[in-house]
This record gives sequence, structure tokens and C-alpha cells, in this order.
Amino acid sequence: MHDKNEIGACIKNFRLSKGLTLKDIEVRAKVSATHVSEIERGMTSPTVGALAKIAEAMGTDVSYFVEKRNLRKVSVVSKKKRKAMQFMDWGATYYSLTKDLPNPKISFLEVELEPGIARPEETSTHEGEEFALVTKGVMEIIIGGDKFILKEGDSIHYKADKPHAMRNIGDARCRAIWVTLPPYSL
Repeated sequence: MHDKNEIGACIKNFRLSKGLTLKDIEVRAKVSATHVSEIERGMTSPTVGALAKIAEAMGTDVSYFVEKRNLRKVSVVSKKKRKAMQFMDWGATYYSLTKDLPNPKISFLEVELEPGIARPEETSTHEGEEFALVTKGVMEIIIGGDKFILKEGDSIHYKADKPHAMRNIGDARCRAIWVTLPPYSL
């Protein structure tokens, strides 16, 4: 089991990777934003009840925050063993390119977008930065009110505190390497 500092850091990293604010957690979990902040900073240990509410609010299990995992200093992920998360309603699949590093500060993903399915009204806003390198196809990235068309080999880097979205505007599957800070958890 992790100590209170490790549990707090894990909760914060997971919350930020989901693009959630302390206020979002307060509303969803019915646990005050101040208390969640104190837990994240290791100033207090969460009760089992508070931890359960916070985990449920973020769509995960309590065990994610308390179980020791075999964490390594080097991450090697074979293509066949990448963890994937699919978003069928907008044709996206995210593949994690790293795993098992303790307290990661950044994440590396491969994002695959199907053609003809788009939900640009679904935007994300969170702390940190994002970087993308298109490796196949054509992608539109919308940041605030600005639209950027990226083709194979093009890249973009931006602050993630503005509403942003992406979509495949080509005729074939589009792929990009995505880097997020703070890390995005699959």
C-alpha cells in the first residue's frame, strides 16, 4: 500500500490526466475541494469513504490509488501489448506508449482517428500542455476558436487551458503521436 504522499500524488496525476478540476471532484464526489487538495498534497490521509467517492467520481476503482504496482525506471511496451482505450462514439482509439513508471510527469500516446466520425463540439480543457505529431492522414485541431490542419509530418504544441478538440478530416484512418503534460491515464 502507498503512503499518504504517494496516494495523494496518484490522485492528483489521475485527476489532471482526466482534465478534471478540484471543483469537478467536489461536485461529483461530494467531498470538498479543499479536502481533496489536502489529500493530493499529502497533508492528510483520505478516509476509506472519501477515497471511494473520489475514485468513483473519476471513473476508477479505489485499488488504483492504493495498490503497489511493479513500477520500473525503464518502460518498454511492445506494439502487441499496448493498453488501448476506445471512444466508439467519435471513432478514436488511444494507445499508451509507456507503462509502469513511478509518478510520471508526461504521457506518450498514439491516437488513431477513423474517417467520417467527428464530434468537434466535444472539447477538453485542463492544466498543462499537449504536443502532437501526425504520422498518417490529415487531422484538424481546434484550439479556442482557431483551426489548424495538420498533415503527415506536421506537429503542434499548445497550452491545454483553452478548449481543444481534434478530428480526422481525411478519407482514411489518421494517426498521431500525442504527448501530454500532465500525463493522461489509460
